[in-house]
Amino acid sequence: MVAEVLAGIALAKTAVTGIKNLIDTCNTVHDITHHVDDLLKAQDQIAAKKSKPQKGNKEWNIHLTQQFKDGDAFEGESLSDVTAEVIEQKQIEEAIAHTRRVINRRFGQGTWDEIMDLREKRVSENKIKRKEALKAYKQKQRQRIDFWYKLLIETSKGAAIIIFALAMYGYIASLAKGQNLPWFW
Repeated sequence: MVAEVLAGIALAKTAVTGIKNLIDTCNTVHDITHHVDDLLKAQDQIAAKKSKPQKGNKEWNIHLTQQFKDGDAFEGESLSDVTAEVIEQKQIEEAIAHTRRVINRRFGQGTWDEIMDLREKRVSENKIKRKEALKAYKQKQRQRIDFWYKLLIETSKGAAIIIFALAMYGYIASLAKGQNLPWFW
């Protein structure tokens, strides 16, 4: 969990550095999209971990634990844990605010908002598509199970009829013992 948070922060720092380096030389937003995407992924990683107790940067947390003397508190409840979590969130927010300013300065006011609106629209569209795909998959699974169930029942019926016919033949043949039976017996 600590590694994931650190990876998120490192991803954010790398993205900001990449955006700073490319912003003056690129002609379109597409030249820096993977850096913006990395920054937003880092934000999502930190936000996903926020609901779970986390330690954050190990050295930073050790320093805070020593300063606040709260090493024996439950994980996630100590002042040092909460402080580390808030600072990590603020670092990501700072990186996003800086990126927003740089992109708006280079491509015009409101570009960042357009990017975020389009991203939100596509995320919601993809959620709907995934739900529909899951629903179609479950429906197909249900149809497949129904098919095999019906096949099993019909095969069982056919086997039961054959077994019944053979049993009847055996019964009649055992009663006939030497008598002339019709041609089909």
